[in-house]
Amino acid sequence: MTRYKFYREHKYVCAAINDVERLIAKTDFASAAQVARVKEAFEALVSMLKSHADYENSRLHRLLRERGSDIYRHAEEEHHAYEQKLRDLNNRLARVLESTVSEEQIEQGFQLYLWFRKFAGENLIHLHEEETVILSELQRLYSDEELAQVEFESYRVMTPEDLVHMMQTLFPHMNPDDRMAFLADIKACDKNKFSLAWIGIRNILSQEEIQQIEKRLKP
Repeated sequence: MTRYKFYREHKYVCAAINDVERLIAKTDFASAAQVARVKEAFEALVSMLKSHADYENSRLHRLLRERGSDIYRHAEEEHHAYEQKLRDLNNRLARVLESTVSEEQIEQGFQLYLWFRKFAGENLIHLHEEETVILSELQRLYSDEELAQVEFESYRVMTPEDLVHMMQTLFPHMNPDDRMAFLADIKACDKNKFSLAWIGIRNILSQEEIQQIEKRLKP
């Protein structure tokens, strides 16, 4: 039996981290313009990761606390540790920006790459723990209907435009099953919002997938 799943957005999180890692790998750190692009991408990534960790701490880990499970503690400790690691990476980037010597800029950029790559690798292990250990515990303690209400909390305060933006961001990194799960949740939460959001998201889907979704969800 297929159970309700959280963490589908991890596919996007992985892609976002990988994109920044690839950008850093290719950057000429003696070029102010290229370093500025790294800074912009890194700051956007940090903001996204913070919001994502806050969501998991406040929504998913709360469910475990309410049922007396502390299995989330390791993941939450890692969230706090990541804040320090991201500050360290930001400091490494600052050293590049502060330097005026090309050779030093390139070397500091290489060090940034090495430590960012390490962060990216550690994050994959972190995500694996969440999707195998924490998700299993949530499924053990709660029904699918109860778990779905966590996402519904978010959808209730989001506008149709917010929902479209969310799906436009996430869907390119997901498979049809993931996309169907998001759309089914939105419809179950609010049919009117779903109808409006469906109009806004159709253009990024294939005709075959549109037909499959319309057959199942009947927008």
